[in-house]
Amino acid sequence: MEPTVDPQIKLRNRICAIFLAHCYAVEMTQENPTVILTSPMLKAMANPLRRQIFDALGAMRTGRAADIGELLGIAPNKVSFHLRELAKAELIEEAPELARDKRDRVWKPSASGFTTGDPTERTGDESPTTINAYLGQVVHEQQLRLSAMLAHAQYWYAKGEDPKNLASLSTSNLLLTDDEHEELLRRLADVIPAFREDQKNGKIKSSQQASERKLWHYAGMLSLEELLTLPHPGDQSPQNPK
Repeated sequence: MEPTVDPQIKLRNRICAIFLAHCYAVEMTQENPTVILTSPMLKAMANPLRRQIFDALGAMRTGRAADIGELLGIAPNKVSFHLRELAKAELIEEAPELARDKRDRVWKPSASGFTTGDPTERTGDESPTTINAYLGQVVHEQQLRLSAMLAHAQYWYAKGEDPKNLASLSTSNLLLTDDEHEELLRRLADVIPAFREDQKNGKIKSSQQASERKLWHYAGMLSLEELLTLPHPGDQSPQNPK
């Protein structure tokens, strides 16, 4: 039996050796496998609010428009519109077994995870335009999060007080072979699923109720040192500006 893989969106750009992962709280099953993001899926995710709603649903596992709206502070009717658009793109689907009645619409991600896949896997969808646009949007969001984390840390260090627990950042440096690099990725992918399973089974002690949980974002980045100086193909490379 293969080890359980953390549900996630994997964004892979082999040329630039970039690996970004966005984790989703969806159970891995053979009936609900990881799928390659199609161009319609990527276009549906181009809307920032829609991505935010999709992320929230992934963290919740299942949810109604009202639940997501309450979590994000968005009107339920606006959430409903974007949920329908995500469903049209086959990124999410209804969970009728959880509905209270025929009018009750409960949603869940349609797969355990989504990946852009390697270029060779994208048969019939060879144009990189949509993928590159989506990758750019995701990276931009991470840059905004890092900027906010920096401003938060600078503010509290300037005050000389213990900061509010809003973010954390840790870094490590390792010498790895290619095989060790792949093994490290596999082990990192196992951490969050194991935590979620313990959380689900009540093994994580907390003085707060489950209703007090807030939405946290986790992103992992593993990059080769030479990526900073390696010239890359393409006119838009930071190392090869026009």
